[in-house]
Amino acid sequence: MRIYLSGFMASGKSTVGPLVAERRDLDFLDLDDAIEDEANRSVPEIFAIEGELGFRQRETKALWATAENDDVVVSLGGGTIVSKENRDWAMEHGLVVTLQVDADTILDRVADEADHRPLLQDENEQPLARQAMRRRIEQMLSERRAAYEQVHAVVDADREPDVVASVIDEIATVWKHRGEVHNVG
Repeated sequence: MRIYLSGFMASGKSTVGPLVAERRDLDFLDLDDAIEDEANRSVPEIFAIEGELGFRQRETKALWATAENDDVVVSLGGGTIVSKENRDWAMEHGLVVTLQVDADTILDRVADEADHRPLLQDENEQPLARQAMRRRIEQMLSERRAAYEQVHAVVDADREPDVVASVIDEIATVWKHRGEVHNVG
């Protein structure tokens, strides 16, 4: 079984993913880590050198490489499934679950690490001021909302990671035996 965890940056994918993997006795892969390993650069360096387009091309290649492992939970980047091609591919090759959190939760989680978040920086690669960062988060959430909702299931991730992992585990059990589930938890 392949489980793809989608959602905005700091929605909890990299925290919840290992918990789900442990519950289901699956491997865990953070797609951003795989991209960094393959590029031998950090995500911010890739953005700086290759731009967002170059990063997205690497992201698609890394996503498709996950088909080599049948037993894995994959934490996708926040923009991975915004691409219809990536979203359709992931849904065809596994269970796709979006972790949903609100803008304030995201802002609280990323404000102190924006220097590692290229999409929350200005044109000089400096972190945006808090209010500008909040506006950018809200804008991006609005732009991505439809893509995030066009998956097998959407889970409220504004809870403790163990609770979110438990909900995803239940969804995976139902999905494995019955098919699609929508807006659970």
